[in-house]
Amino acid sequence: MNTAQKTFNAKSAVMFDVDNTLTPPRRPLEQEMAAALKRLPIPFFLTAGSDFRLVAEQVVEPLHRFGYRGSFDAFVCNGTTRYRCDFSGEPSMKLIERFEMRAHVGDERFQQLVQIIERTLAMPEFQLPLPMRIIGDRIVDRISMINVIPIGRPRERLGDDAYANRAFFKEYDEHTGFRRRLLKHLREECVRFSLEEIRVFLAGETSFDVVVRGYDKSYSVRSLLDHGFERLWFLGDALFEGGNDAVVSDFIKGWQSANSCPVEAIQVNDWKDTLKTLHTLKLL
Repeated sequence: MNTAQKTFNAKSAVMFDVDNTLTPPRRPLEQEMAAALKRLPIPFFLTAGSDFRLVAEQVVEPLHRFGYRGSFDAFVCNGTTRYRCDFSGEPSMKLIERFEMRAHVGDERFQQLVQIIERTLAMPEFQLPLPMRIIGDRIVDRISMINVIPIGRPRERLGDDAYANRAFFKEYDEHTGFRRRLLKHLREECVRFSLEEIRVFLAGETSFDVVVRGYDKSYSVRSLLDHGFERLWFLGDALFEGGNDAVVSDFIKGWQSANSCPVEAIQVNDWKDTLKTLHTLKLL
């Protein structure tokens, strides 16, 4: 019998990253994935780097539109802000808890961090060549974290120009290692200015997540374990070194107990790979 089947009677759940795990990059949920979520025999949770506005745009609204009528929690802003989404009756999306980065580190250190990011983006070696353009905000304070987008992010839904800009950036990044170089510099600057509690990760295809150590996606995992879940599967596309899902792998590696860690992290390549993985786990 498959491991997943053995533990259905225990309190089990599956956790999903959003971008490029449940959805195509920065695109809405596909109907096939919505149907899969409706068929899951155990609860599911979202654990996204994005804020709730983007997660609602990509997953929550399409899921309701495709006929999902259950409930789930969305851990957004790298897992540290939690919303309860209930579609069993009149649609309800309620804020449950939120970590505040500025209050935690202090206003002075927060401003110092923002200045480090601004100086880095202004450096000659991190200027983007044409045809790329900066469209929208490059530094976004998401209360629980900071998101850094070298090409910018429009406040409205992405249009054709923004999607084309993303495609140019993605190709440029793959050929030059732009984000890896910028990531290395930001991490070094945080150490140089004694901001050791700050962690920087690659996020999605175009951005970086800047978080407080421990207040990252491992926070959502710890929260569910603290609430009595006995078996968790975490599916994400960024479990690699430097990715914002990698903290879940670190959590598993650092597990200290006589019992084996109840969390399994599974790398996926895209939303179609996620569907295959759910079938492999016998969750569909």
